[in-house]
Amino acid sequence: MFNAHIINDVEEAMKKIGVSEDGIEIMREKGKFYGIKLEDIPLKAALLLKQEALAADMECALPWCTAALKCDTTDAILFGTERQFEILIEKMKKQPFKGKIIGEEIEESIENYCTYEFEIRARNYRINVPPIKIMGILNVTPDSFSDGGKYYTVENAVKRVHEMVREGADIIDIGGESSRPFSSPVSEEEELGRIIPVLENLDDLKVPISIDTYKPRVAEEALKRGASIVNDIYGLRKEGMAEVIKDYDAAVVIMHMKGEPKNMQLNPTYEDTVAEIIRFLRNRIEFAISKGIEEDKIIIDPGIGFGKRVEDNLVILKNLNSFKSLGKPILIGTSRKSFIGKILNLDIEERLEGTIASNIVAVLKGASIVRVHDVKENIRAIKIAEAIMGASI
Repeated sequence: MFNAHIINDVEEAMKKIGVSEDGIEIMREKGKFYGIKLEDIPLKAALLLKQEALAADMECALPWCTAALKCDTTDAILFGTERQFEILIEKMKKQPFKGKIIGEEIEESIENYCTYEFEIRARNYRINVPPIKIMGILNVTPDSFSDGGKYYTVENAVKRVHEMVREGADIIDIGGESSRPFSSPVSEEEELGRIIPVLENLDDLKVPISIDTYKPRVAEEALKRGASIVNDIYGLRKEGMAEVIKDYDAAVVIMHMKGEPKNMQLNPTYEDTVAEIIRFLRNRIEFAISKGIEEDKIIIDPGIGFGKRVEDNLVILKNLNSFKSLGKPILIGTSRKSFIGKILNLDIEERLEGTIASNIVAVLKGASIVRVHDVKENIRAIKIAEAIMGASI
């Protein structure tokens, strides 16, 4: 018997059996396998891509309409080893029919996917990943879905912030307006009245503060009082928000949301959940950069629960590593959300285990920041996940 078995880390396994460094260098590119989807490629470019992929001894899956020459554009799925992709990329960069752009996009996607370390610049803070960062949630609202009213007084809010920091929170996310499904917006004055007194009592805080708002004026007033990150559920779609973030040298969380809180859960539908959200986030990243927000200040969030069905949330978590193709730190927020309650048939206060399980999956799939209500419990679980991911054979 020869004990045949599948291995996950080919490079580490080669070292273990004594393969030479030169040999590892030659073969490591053959041990990494990628599947890459491209969308809306012109037909001529798609046929050329197929030809070059086959020449590189890899595969390019195209729909039947391309062979029949009955479509103007098409999607394509490529799969092969890293070395095969290197050959394909170099060939495509020399080809007509937008071949150069296709080659460059494939190359960038792979480079981004392989990026594991980030330094997020948020005003005077430098947030380095790894290790995974924990963002503690503070809702200064009477009606948030989980802890509405619990930290509505300044005293209780400030006390909770310091408690989360003692438990290990790396970032504190403060919100003054509920974004739960079917919620209605509050005025700027109301939102400011909730968050400003809290911020003014956190001068001694040693971790960065994120302000959870989509209103430019609220963001600016919070930044004036020490906040360094804007967590924007509208993904910079409100006029003036990008300019405020740029002017204050702040970082930004760009989130995907279909619709708005009051209508986002009214029969949301997707043809390709992950692809559609990636396209949206790519567009908003480009918009942010066009407004002067620097690349290392951008964090992305696929928006679990924001205009998503239960199955959409699960598909996002299962395929979270696809979002790594954008080359930005990924924030994930599953804490106590309704998809967990629906799967387990549990009320909000009983969703801790489901939250932890979903966050562990997110971390294993590439999340950089996890946004949670229960800081201590999630930190303990994530430390185990990080230890497992760092283990050697």
